[in-house]
Parts: sequence; structure tokens; C-alpha cells
Amino acid sequence: MIRVLYAAGDEAERAAVAAIRDADLEISFPAGVPEIEARIAAGTADVIVTDFSFAAGGFADWLSLWPLPAVLLVNPGADPARAESAVRDESSVFLVRDPAGEWLRYLPAQIRKIRNMRESITRHNAFLSITERQYLNLLQAIPDIVYMLDGNGNFLYLNESIRSLGWEPSKLIGQHFSRIVHPDDVPNISKEFVLDRYTGTVTGPEQAPKLFDERRSGSRMTRNLEVRLVHGFQSADPFLGSVNAYGEVSSTGMELPEYENLRVGTVGIIRDITHRKEHQRKLESDLEAKEILLKEIHHRVKNNLQVVSSLLNLQENSVNDDSVRGVFLECQTQIQSMAMVHEQLYRSMDLEGVEMEPYLERLAEYLSGIYEAAYQGVEYRVQAPGVRVDLDTAIPLGIITNELVSNSFKHAFPGGRTGKVFIGIHDRGTSWELEVSDDGVGFSGSKERPACGSEHDRRCYPSFSSGLGTELVTALASQIKGSERKVDDGGARTYILFPKKPV
Repeated sequence: MIRVLYAAGDEAERAAVAAIRDADLEISFPAGVPEIEARIAAGTADVIVTDFSFAAGGFADWLSLWPLPAVLLVNPGADPARAESAVRDESSVFLVRDPAGEWLRYLPAQIRKIRNMRESITRHNAFLSITERQYLNLLQAIPDIVYMLDGNGNFLYLNESIRSLGWEPSKLIGQHFSRIVHPDDVPNISKEFVLDRYTGTVTGPEQAPKLFDERRSGSRMTRNLEVRLVHGFQSADPFLGSVNAYGEVSSTGMELPEYENLRVGTVGIIRDITHRKEHQRKLESDLEAKEILLKEIHHRVKNNLQVVSSLLNLQENSVNDDSVRGVFLECQTQIQSMAMVHEQLYRSMDLEGVEMEPYLERLAEYLSGIYEAAYQGVEYRVQAPGVRVDLDTAIPLGIITNELVSNSFKHAFPGGRTGKVFIGIHDRGTSWELEVSDDGVGFSGSKERPACGSEHDRRCYPSFSSGLGTELVTALASQIKGSERKVDDGGARTYILFPKKPV
């Protein structure tokens, strides 16, 4: 049943209304405003029907103050503006009393309509109220600081997490955001200071300044802005010495219709990352210390290898047999190629890999000096731009290069012949390919070199394509999961194809 308070019309009209036969309506006729107030307070009324004659029009003029939907009956010719003003409530209507009395037929339908509308609004408001409570409870449960600013950058809302910084939420309402920011940071993060410096500049989302109080959305949202937040605790030192929190501020523009006279404000989240920053600094410090230690280790390994090389050199000088001295020299160059790997890592800013081009340059220069290549008119060229390999690959690759380049210097240019040696590493997609080539006599031609002890040779060496060095190259190529390929086309060319490894 819809309980209707009919506070309108004369006796005849009330009699006509009382004669309405509608099973959904329970119509009563209050004598005055006090009775209506009592019924509303008791919760025994659902709809009010009234007009401008009841209570001298005062009741109708104040319909918006009553918690019930209303049907306002107006006479033909009545002021529409006054009628519209009296039924401002979205669930209230006015109905014109036509002289023929047809309005009585529509009255029940209008009563049901506004009753249903009011119930729908009540349910919707109840849902919004529940959602709002859940939303506020969620905001209060979030450990991050959630805030809302007006268009001037003043706080409209703060959740309870601001207490972790020693601030009372209610005492910050109306104050500017900079109240909780370290004074030195404010000129870099507030639009009041920053935007003037960007006047007439097109920045785009990537170069736009990060500000806490400028309305943005989408790709222009302020993300990961780090600021120092001051504590609100009472202290002789307002910033508590080193106790300053860092914050990540993420803000987006939000329309605030309840603040229509203010500029559009922002909402955002502040996350305390103080401990993360301290942990990051500690990790960086530890990493730097370990890099220094690793560099020192590589330096000492290089020095130890050079000591071994020097000992071999001393032993070589005490041996008269040229073939034995040749073996000592090969051992020296192999050890030196390993020492240079560690030296390259020691000099590098990055210990995760060996830059091959400068390493090969130094190795080729060293071998050229050992075998007096420049004196004999033999040049070399190195090409390996941007090639970086790990330590486990660099050392075998260095020894392989040492053997191949040494072979070229020793065997490719007999009898005072001049030429060129090329050392390079090529990118083959998922693999690297080492190339050591020369324009000398080739693999077959080297077999016809003068025998050991000839006056044309400074030292006695085995053939270009035979001996322990060749076996060593094959074994080391297999160690780095590589394959060896040789080409004899008027010069000697050796290719070692090996897989790339992440560095």
C-alpha cells in the first residue's frame, strides 16, 4: 500500500479523491501541518499531495524540506515558475487541475510513479553510501598516503597513513602540498615555480616536468616523482636531521563538481621508499666494492701471468737450441695472450665481458713486435667493432688468435716477402666468426720453407699447417663449441665459428 497524505482542495475535491478506487492507495486527509509532521516522524506516510491553498501556500513552498515525494496540484493559469520551484526534488511532480476533472484519473498513476522513483533513488543512494564507505575503508587500509588537492594545490583529503609522517590529517586540510615537502624540493616539483620555465616549449609526455599539482591524465600523468617529505613531529630540528622520507607521487586530474568555484584539482598516492633507497644505496656500494675487488683480482692474475712469462723468457735465454727456444717463445706468447685478457678487464668499466677489438689490437701489436713483423714489412689490421664476449670465451679465443697470428708472422712471408695480416670477428646472427687471414704463401707454400738452421731464418719453426699449435687451435675451438674452417687461396685463411653467449 502507498500511504498518501492528501493536503489539498476543498471538501468536494476531497470527497472526489476519497471515491478513487485503487487497491494500491491508502489516502488520508490531515487537518494541518502538525498532523503531517507527526505522520512523517512516525513513518506512516509515503507520498504528499498538496496545493498552494493548503496552509496558505506555505506548505507547498517548503516541499523541498520534507523527506517525501510530492504531487503539487496547480490550477490552470498558475505561475509555472512557482510550481517548478516548489517541486525541485527529482521525485516530485506537479499536476494541473483541469476544469473537467480528468486530472483525477491520472492522480493514482502519478502517485505510483513518484513513489517508485523515490524508492529507486533511495536504493541508489544506499548503494552509493555503501560503496563510499567501502572505498573510504579501503583508502584508510592502504599503507600508502592517498591525497586529494584542489586546483591551488591545497589538501582536500588525506587518509590516515599521513600519520606515519607525524601529521594529523585534519590539520593539513586546506594547507598547501608543499607543507609536507622539503623546502629545497618545492621549486622543482610545483607548477607555481616550474611551469614558467617551460613557457612556449613543446615537451611531449616524455620530457614534461614531473609535478605534484598539475592536472594530467593518460600518458601525461606524473609518475615516480621522488620528493623528500618532512616529518610533522615537534622538534628543535624541523626536519629531524637525516630523517626525511622519499615519496613516489602518482597523480591524475580529477573533476570535483562540489568545488565548482575552484580550479580542477588532483588526486595521488605517496609511497614511502626510504628503506628501498637505503637498500639501493647499500647494494650500489657493495657492487662498487666487489667491482674494485674483481678488478684487483684481474690485475693480480695479469701480473702473475707476466711473472711466469718473464721466467720463461729467462729460461729461453739460457737455452742454445733454437727449436727449444722456439717452444719457450710460443709458451710466452700464449701466456701473454691470457694476461692481456685480464688486463683488458682490469681497464674496462664493465667486468661482465671483454671488448674484443681493443684486446685484439694489443695482442696483434705485441706479436708484431715479438716476430719483428714491421721490420720485415708485414702489416696487420684488426676489425671487431662492438664485439664483446665473456671471460670463458675470451681466453680460449685469445690463445687461438695468438696461434693463428703467430703462424702468419712466422710462416706466411718467407725470404723477405712483405704482406698483410687481417684479424677480425664477424657477426653471423646467432654466432660470431673469428677470421685470421694473410696474403702470404698459404698453407701449402709454408711447407717449402728452408729447414731449421738456415741463414734466412732468425729462428727454427715447424710447418704452417702442422705441429702442436694446430692441434691446440682445434682443441680450443671445440672448447668454445666452435668449428674450424681453413681456406688456402694464395693466402692462408682460418675461420672459427662459435655461438654467441649472453654477456
